[in-house]
Amino acid sequence: MNTGRTTTVLISGDSDLVQAVLAAAATRDSAVATVSQPSDIRSRWRDATMVLVGFDLAATVAGLALPPRSDIYLLGPAGTEDQLAAWSMPLRATVITLPSGSRWLAQVVSGSVSSHGPVIAIVPGAGGVGASTLAAGLALAAQRRGPAALLDLDFLGGGLDLVVGAEAEPGWRWDTLRSATGQVADLSGRLPTVDGLAVVAASRTDRRDPPAEAVSAVIDGLARTGAVVVADVGRAASPARDEAIRAATRLVTVCGQSVRSVAATTAVLADLTDRRVDVVVRTDRSGAIAPSAVADALGCSLLASLPTLPGLTLLADRGLPPGRLAGRRWARLCRQIIDQLIGPTGPSPATDRRSR
Repeated sequence: MNTGRTTTVLISGDSDLVQAVLAAAATRDSAVATVSQPSDIRSRWRDATMVLVGFDLAATVAGLALPPRSDIYLLGPAGTEDQLAAWSMPLRATVITLPSGSRWLAQVVSGSVSSHGPVIAIVPGAGGVGASTLAAGLALAAQRRGPAALLDLDFLGGGLDLVVGAEAEPGWRWDTLRSATGQVADLSGRLPTVDGLAVVAASRTDRRDPPAEAVSAVIDGLARTGAVVVADVGRAASPARDEAIRAATRLVTVCGQSVRSVAATTAVLADLTDRRVDVVVRTDRSGAIAPSAVADALGCSLLASLPTLPGLTLLADRGLPPGRLAGRRWARLCRQIIDQLIGPTGPSPATDRRSR
């Protein structure tokens, strides 16, 4: 057992896992104490700033009936996802699977990861401006930096799982998550994933809006792991949409360059005058209004202007995520937008639109 005062304690007797954690800590010049005996676990539990629990001792820790605490992470190698998910609720812990989560683990042990990830709501201002594709592109861009999730709350659309090619992937969808309330267990390993991105979408047979309570629980459960959550909220009013907007740390609307698109977006934003909203303007050769003029008309900050890329439609039809083949330029632009939205380590503060 390592001795000495430390802020992070690893509870594990698995040599491979201990080695992986110590290696991650070494890259960030962080100290980690390892314990495996029940008496040592009890003595370190309360005072540690952070506790890492290995898959091999998760049942032991749960059986000790230790007092509740925050900043607990469950660690395990690929193939232990079900085991980790089963213990995440009893221990109220966030799951990190290795080696895919090695970068995230390094951020955790160094204290550089936010305890609550940013939530970005994409609010389409008009139909046909590519809000769903933008949501998918931003979520995939965020996933390149760490954990990220894409939420589909546009239940009149065709499904974001189709946009990113996750329609055939196994995992929980909104029909399973409709009953979620309060603090949900870590959803890692339970959701459909593509290119490492977790996706929460409606099933093909049940496209009912989930209750607001379920939306709140799922967003909180994902953001609590430090994941960037990107939600496509759609244009149709619903309690689910309202809850996603309420939970968002950043709101982004998407508008075209036509007079009709600006008028439609103005109507959508009428109920959001107390929130900061940034605008992404979709441009094309026939655009009548300059992007800066669109932003001025809406009273929003211009986040970016994105060209219409015909290749994205082809990618979606093939079930390929934006960012591949013809979408490489799009992916680069999405990464630039993510950098503006959440910065190098976390979300930017939300402010009143009227204060700018």
